[in-house]
Amino acid sequence: MVSTTKPLHTEVTTLRITPRRVAAVAAAVLGLSLFLTVAVLEVPNGAGDAQLLRWWHEQSNRTAGIYSGLSAIAVAIAAPIAVNFLLDLPSAAGAPHLRAFVRSMVGAVTALWLVTGAVRAAIGRFVDISGERLPGPDTLRLATALNYSLLGLAGMAALSLAILAISVLVLRTALLATWVGYVGLACGLPMLASVIAQYGAYTTALGVIWAFCLAAALWRGLDEPATGPTTPRTA
Repeated sequence: MVSTTKPLHTEVTTLRITPRRVAAVAAAVLGLSLFLTVAVLEVPNGAGDAQLLRWWHEQSNRTAGIYSGLSAIAVAIAAPIAVNFLLDLPSAAGAPHLRAFVRSMVGAVTALWLVTGAVRAAIGRFVDISGERLPGPDTLRLATALNYSLLGLAGMAALSLAILAISVLVLRTALLATWVGYVGLACGLPMLASVIAQYGAYTTALGVIWAFCLAAALWRGLDEPATGPTTPRTA
């Protein structure tokens, strides 16, 4: 009589499918949230006091600020979910110092984008949720300056460094397909350069592209077979 049994490595692969795909969905949410953060709110640049006040008097614009803030918070939540899966893989232990740097940069992304979300939603919540009067033009300009500094400077600096570190880790340890590592380098380097040039917010699209590529790579994994070869056993 001949029977078949599944080897141990097949069971381990099956058990890791769910967290891998959760990480893939989180990476997709990261990309979508990055896009929405900058797409739904655009304060007029170089506006005079009267124009700025008129813009903020529109409830739809204040609501857009709240949605932009919520999207930034989603970035802060999704980033560690997607990346921590990679860092917990056994292959990541092959580069401990690089893995530690990735973890620290992802922590910085979480902290900075949480603050970014709070600042971007501040005016809308202050007026529409708390029922306070709209601040004066000087306060509105300060809030706008904080928005752009947090997003385009600190937030994008941490994000670009995290992307570069993750990409190098992927290339060194083969956590994922190597193409996603090269995509990360191609996206992360211009992002970091734009931050240094004080135009960080303008390269958000590169972060979106990288996040969706990461989602695709995580979903596919390393193309390991779902089942392993069977082992004959005689009874």
